[in-house]
Amino acid sequence: MAKARPVIDFDHHSKQYASRVFDDPTGFFQQMHREHPVAWTEKHGGFWVISRYEDVKRVSEDDATFSSRNDLPTAGEAFSGITIPGNRARSTPIEMDPPEFFDYRRLLNRWFAPAAVERLKPKVLEFTSWCLDRHIESGKIDLVLDLASPVPAMMTLHVLGIPLQHWHLYADTSHAVVYTPPDSPSKRKALEGDMMMRGTFVEVIKERRRKPGDDIISHLINARIDGHPIPDPTLIEICSLIVHGGVDTTTSLLANTFEYLERTPADRKRLIDDPSLIFCAGEEFLRYYCPVQMLARTATRDVELCGQRIRAGERIGLWWAAANHDAAAFEHPEKIILDRFPNRHSAFGLGIHRCLGSNFARAQYAIVLEEVLRRMPDYRLIRDRAEHYESIGTVNGYVKMPAAFTPAKRRGTPVEIAPLQ
Repeated sequence: MAKARPVIDFDHHSKQYASRVFDDPTGFFQQMHREHPVAWTEKHGGFWVISRYEDVKRVSEDDATFSSRNDLPTAGEAFSGITIPGNRARSTPIEMDPPEFFDYRRLLNRWFAPAAVERLKPKVLEFTSWCLDRHIESGKIDLVLDLASPVPAMMTLHVLGIPLQHWHLYADTSHAVVYTPPDSPSKRKALEGDMMMRGTFVEVIKERRRKPGDDIISHLINARIDGHPIPDPTLIEICSLIVHGGVDTTTSLLANTFEYLERTPADRKRLIDDPSLIFCAGEEFLRYYCPVQMLARTATRDVELCGQRIRAGERIGLWWAAANHDAAAFEHPEKIILDRFPNRHSAFGLGIHRCLGSNFARAQYAIVLEEVLRRMPDYRLIRDRAEHYESIGTVNGYVKMPAAFTPAKRRGTPVEIAPLQ
């Protein structure tokens, strides 16, 4: 028999939530596990908060009961996608359910498979070197604005087939959309930037029809779903998802890593001395900081979870971040253990909707971090000028992170990157 519904005062877009996660994520999330592992909040139209690892796993793997789809307002249905509040524009294919989801996912898989990512690593190194060379002789850099933001942005545009000259438009928009609280006066400006970004996709799609290349957009233009070409609005949805999913999350993971290593000299030295640990350490930073804090589902039917009755049409927040600090799933979750293994974190999601670009993100992260530790190993943050995201309801990151270091020599970068200046 279902228990009385526990109602909690919980707003993931609030400054209070961000402050508690930054200050003590394990303590905060374990309090949720103990007191209200499955609880209801009235914020943002009302939704369930699911925090324990096994419960999050169960929901994320049951797509028939807990839907990811976004029907958009014109469809007149309650399904509103993977964010709370819901997206005003659909993200394809992550806001689809099977079997439709698989049709689109298959078209994208090969572009983010391990072999494809391996071929992209030299380009990641080129972009990283270009960013570092612009600042290496000055001894000053903003680790977010000058490095952790542009590299994922340029790489994402590169694989899509979008010109790189205006990478900052895509980077700035991706960040602003997630860190601006839904009720903030700045949200409208962020959404306008998102619409402007989507408008650029229209022109790129036209150009790729005229002059196709070896890129995702050209591939999708020629693809077929059930024998039919993909409509332009859906192409734009896919491009938008790849940009939003590929830029902000990697930036945030790098920023949190830079912050931790600067205040933990022993671990920084360990990674400098043994770069082979960077991949494993990256998994631990994914677990601990969890760039994507949560994603949402909608119940398709009445169902019981941990004694609570969830009704059809109700929204569910899957707290990846809380699941990653569950003592039932991770020994000493409060500690960052660089060589933790196994590490079955949920930072990339669980189930069929698990992040398509996880291998892509890992490769960029490892190359950028190794280059920073090799070329500016003594970097030190100017902490009074660093700025957290105001809202981490979707992504846990930093707006900016100024740093200083001992100046060094330029490495030299390929000529084809010059137009980005």
